[in-house]
Amino acid sequence: MPLLTLALALSAPSTSFDAQARAACAASAGTRLQLQGIEVEAIAARGGDLPYLRITDRESGGRMNAYYDPAAQPAAWARAACLGAQIRLLHAETGRVWRNAHWSSVVFTPHADYIPPRDTSEKRWTIATAPDGTLTPAGQKMAVVVMPHEQVHAFQQRAGAQTPRWFHEGHAVWISRKVVAVLAPAEARADALEGARALQVSTEPVALARWGGMQVKPEAILRQVSAEEREKIKADPHYAPAGPFSFKPDDMVSDESNTAARYEAAWRVFAGLEAAHGTSRVGAWVRDLTAAAGPVTPERLLETGRTAFREDLNPRLQ
Repeated sequence: MPLLTLALALSAPSTSFDAQARAACAASAGTRLQLQGIEVEAIAARGGDLPYLRITDRESGGRMNAYYDPAAQPAAWARAACLGAQIRLLHAETGRVWRNAHWSSVVFTPHADYIPPRDTSEKRWTIATAPDGTLTPAGQKMAVVVMPHEQVHAFQQRAGAQTPRWFHEGHAVWISRKVVAVLAPAEARADALEGARALQVSTEPVALARWGGMQVKPEAILRQVSAEEREKIKADPHYAPAGPFSFKPDDMVSDESNTAARYEAAWRVFAGLEAAHGTSRVGAWVRDLTAAAGPVTPERLLETGRTAFREDLNPRLQ
């Protein structure tokens, strides 16, 4: 089946790209809007997969796919131009270094249990629709607020870099908030206020340097100590019994405590560095650290921070 390029003019040529992008991110289901330089092509389903819209930003060469269940086609078309605008803005905010990129894909579907085909290697994020093909409130937030954040992770991982959680989440919030402020200012303000409140009401240190590390489940230790030791742990949560201990993979869990506050605090690390040293220096630091495959250790982050900014980053991570 030949490619179909379907679009309706959004507005007069004098309208700015940013204004067009905001309109595209708020368009009603079934609307097919066009942004200058954003190409949307309808691709028929093949091999048991869903049909999709191939979205390309001609300025950067970046592209992504927006799959959709037949019932969700109106929502997919309504947000296609918005998703393309995200590619354009993200390319600029991340330094214009990832040309011809294949960004993460999305799936518009009313099925919460959607599972992509086993033979696909692309990352697909689900955007919820109602049975009638309209976006749910959660789907709108996913399309406009969450996807810019997740696409920053695609940029970070373009060469296979693996960075500590405070770094990759703080950077993702730092970049995505700039993009969402263009696409959906009201949603951006609400998201920022939500983060600020989470940090304000937090009663424990954010301890960003320890965020995301694997921790041992308490029960994995309890089963390996005496009844007397268990009583001591119960009486004093900070009591650490002497080992040695042995653990299996399912004895470990990632640290998800105080998560909302930590996202905000991680963003403030980047916002603070930007205020102190400028956007370009912070962006260059991130690009250098994510330019090659492999782990980026906490020690390397601190070392490169001293070189790039002439400061010790540790106080910002408390």
